Amino acid sequence: MDTFWDVVVIGSGFGGLSAALSLSEKGKRVLVLEKGTTPGGCASSFRKNGYIFESGATTLVGLEPGLPFHKLSSEFQIQFPLFPLNRSMVVHLGEKTVERYQDRKEWVREAKRVFGGGLRMEVFWNLCDFISESVWSLSEKYRFFPFKNLSDILKSIGSFRPSDILVLFFSFVSLRFVLKCLGLTENKAWIRFLDEQLLITSQTTSTKVPMVFASVGLTYPQLQNYVVKGGMVSLSETILQKIGTNGGKILYKQEVIHLKKITTPEGNQEKIWELRTKHSENFLFHAPLVVSNLPIWNLIEITDDLPKLKKKTTKFEKGIWGAFSMGIAIQTNPAEEWTRTECLHHQIHLKTTLPYGGGNSIFLSLSHPEDPIRSPNGVRILSISTHIENPESWIRDVSYLEKKKRMESIVIQTLEEKFPWFQKEKILFQHSATPVTWKTWTGRKFGRVGGIPNSFFSNPFKILSNRSEDPNLLLTGDTVYPGQGIPAVVLGGLYAVEQFLERKRG
Repeated sequence: MDTFWDVVVIGSGFGGLSAALSLSEKGKRVLVLEKGTTPGGCASSFRKNGYIFESGATTLVGLEPGLPFHKLSSEFQIQFPLFPLNRSMVVHLGEKTVERYQDRKEWVREAKRVFGGGLRMEVFWNLCDFISESVWSLSEKYRFFPFKNLSDILKSIGSFRPSDILVLFFSFVSLRFVLKCLGLTENKAWIRFLDEQLLITSQTTSTKVPMVFASVGLTYPQLQNYVVKGGMVSLSETILQKIGTNGGKILYKQEVIHLKKITTPEGNQEKIWELRTKHSENFLFHAPLVVSNLPIWNLIEITDDLPKLKKKTTKFEKGIWGAFSMGIAIQTNPAEEWTRTECLHHQIHLKTTLPYGGGNSIFLSLSHPEDPIRSPNGVRILSISTHIENPESWIRDVSYLEKKKRMESIVIQTLEEKFPWFQKEKILFQHSATPVTWKTWTGRKFGRVGGIPNSFFSNPFKILSNRSEDPNLLLTGDTVYPGQGIPAVVLGGLYAVEQFLERKRG
């Protein structure tokens, strides 16, 4: 086993894999160390009882020109196995349903139909669209943001346009302030709709989120939505195939437990990284460059060489979400019309808040009817998830199984009440996962998922950079810039590499 590599990537989430792919395409020998047995981190899949279930994320956007996944696929000539969707999402608000139309004009009409607001509602969504499009454009222009020194500013100053100040302004302005200015705060159903939508994408609610983050999070249904053939893990496997052709490699069951800087064996002044894993045989690896795809809470626990990051991380210890999720395989009749016409993504507002710190809504995704890889014909796979407050409070005590069963019961009852095609007796197999499970699967501290809520970054210049204090340790994933969601972590991984190489060039 070769223990010396040009680059070692810790974790195979999309941020790490994007960085690994970029570096391997530039001639670097890249090794990816993964704790689990499948790649993808919180956007992976696993086989159980003959079916393929999603670990976490179920939706994919960002393939339009100028967006991260398009950059990934076009720049590195990768074709992902995708099903484009005609319908983005349906939101169930009690007896009402809201169709999240992809077409912007249709969506504004739908929002006005359900929530009212007239011209003010149009102004709000037009502003969201403008800001969202501008953010993706600006992220391409200002690749060295957040600035860490004068050099970063000088490299970006040539890209500046006066119109950029408008987006910067909305980085400091809250969504709540914009809603008040437009007189759109009185409708309780509307505010709850925004809150539940924002929790999916921004991990926070309308009272706390900056307008810039809110705009990006609220408009993703207006992008082309996709599901992945064979499950989300197919995305990671496709990237890894490309890395493999470049001489790269991934090793599974390799949880990194210690990371430190050491002097090279030759005894010169150059230092490299040493990584130690739990593996019983091949457990020691070395590289001059490390890319960490670990959440910052995990990273600071395995190294003493990042004291500044450790100090920063203490500010992000409270208010981080966990998740409760379920996977269900149900028997269906493919001849029934709903199997062909039903929207694949639903958000269901609950009558009462879930127990044990659970959320006010659940998110449901159905497998594609033309995907025989995930399940045989006539069987559909359902993925259900909801937020959990204080994931650290979930432990395997005497009440653990009872808590799980109660959560499962509420979810199943909700699905039976909402969808005529869902009957409990048609369930072929089911499983559930709590923050405890997430911690076991991914190793994430306390089973925290979703990254750092956007409410922590009312000042965009305080966003955690994808650069650590050590120039040869890059940060990726959902707890650093730009954070959260597959498109964002892909962008972060690619830009971390571009910034590193630009600094190397001087």
